Amino acid sequence: MVVISTEQYVEIQNYIRDYEGLSIDCSVDLVKQFPAYPKETLGSILSKEVLQRVKTSHSRIVAKSAALISEYKAAAKQTANHDILLKMAAKLRVPSMVLCRIILGKIFSTSTRQEIAEMLRMPDMIPDSLLAVNVSYSLYSENMDGPITDAIRRCIGEEYEDRTKKLARAAGMVFYDEGDLRRTGYDKTPDLKLAIPFAYRGRVINWIESKASFGDVDSHRRYIKDQLASYGNRFGPGIVIYWFGYIASIADCPENGNEVIVTDGFPEQHEIELLSFNLPKSLVDQS
Repeated sequence: MVVISTEQYVEIQNYIRDYEGLSIDCSVDLVKQFPAYPKETLGSILSKEVLQRVKTSHSRIVAKSAALISEYKAAAKQTANHDILLKMAAKLRVPSMVLCRIILGKIFSTSTRQEIAEMLRMPDMIPDSLLAVNVSYSLYSENMDGPITDAIRRCIGEEYEDRTKKLARAAGMVFYDEGDLRRTGYDKTPDLKLAIPFAYRGRVINWIESKASFGDVDSHRRYIKDQLASYGNRFGPGIVIYWFGYIASIADCPENGNEVIVTDGFPEQHEIELLSFNLPKSLVDQS
């Protein structure tokens, strides 16, 4: 069970905010500094902190993009090193792929966003060979942003959705998944909508949402606003699973109401009470 107190969470946050260096190194050092927590939990917290940092600093970095390009070109004249952009990003304290995206967008200003995205995904497409090498090195040294990171996150999300379905089937639950619900006309859909609700710790559960991430206060409130509240209003109470743990305070936050129950794993079999039908023996025999 990974439920972190506010005090412990702030300690991890402060370590990340004070860390000097690349995020990929920070992720390794976090595990050493906080060995009591799974690396997936620490990695998810790091990802959220870095994302917030990018949101607050992105416009400032874009505003100074001309100076950053000049800095890169000056360094490129002096050395053919492949880590110029990586070191610049570390100094700016943002993911290197964020810096690469900004610089490519300015240097190749006539290119479309799709074309810039292709350059990030396949740096060999960049006409300037040294710039291509720098972007390529950033691409394979980055764990917080970029096409590789996006693909990994997507795969992890799908893995945990699939795990949720397998556990639900093993528990004897009957459910509709997102695809089933969208085919019937629903727009916002939980990962699982129970065809037959079950009882969990005295509560009737109608849906299950899987989140392959750590549940912090801001993201949980955003999920409630954007997704979970509509599930509760439409279907009744349900469970959101934060597979990488959550900060203790979100389990009792007022926004949950009576519709959102927070857990860090699929309910144990002994906690699940399935609805049983006591059919007449004659009907059972006919079936």
